[in-house]
Amino acid sequence: MHARRLACFILGMWLAAGLTVAWLERTDFRTIQDVLAQPDPAVAQRVKALGAHETYLLMGRVEWERQQRTTESWESVQLILGAGFFFFLLFGTREGKLPLAMALLLVGMVALERFLLTPEVLSLARIAGLAPSHTSSAEEIRRMVLSSTHQGFEIAKWTVQAALAALMVVPRSRRSGDAGDQFYLVDKADHGHVNR
Repeated sequence: MHARRLACFILGMWLAAGLTVAWLERTDFRTIQDVLAQPDPAVAQRVKALGAHETYLLMGRVEWERQQRTTESWESVQLILGAGFFFFLLFGTREGKLPLAMALLLVGMVALERFLLTPEVLSLARIAGLAPSHTSSAEEIRRMVLSSTHQGFEIAKWTVQAALAALMVVPRSRRSGDAGDQFYLVDKADHGHVNR
């Protein structure tokens, strides 16, 4: 019972951390807009010298690079966390095949993100950012499709994590697969109706 609680805690922390990272990424670019909308005098002079649009592009580029490093680091952490979580379920708990399969699915999704999706999205985005005039419409469409796929993976991952947490919160005795066994044990303990 304690092992299951620990597993639920780890899963909950993983889900919460992922949602927090996603939320922070969404708010960072708004911060740039807020700074440029009402800059302090020292910043205002530099913005005026460089131009508001150029300043926004420069600050946005720096922020984008920081976000991508955060994304890569977070996905690497998730690989370690996911593998550790899977082996903990396998050797430290008595969970069945479905929770183990869901945990393995999470690890697989993170691995696909880390080694296939994220590097490709970053490569295309850097090309578009450094030489926008040389970027073809096909490359831009591909970048957008890959970015949407990456976001879809994130949503799917959160869904699987939430479903796995819900599955593990339900006691084993209440799961449908164990209901017959529990009924059989209760029926077997009471022989009154057989020995009339």
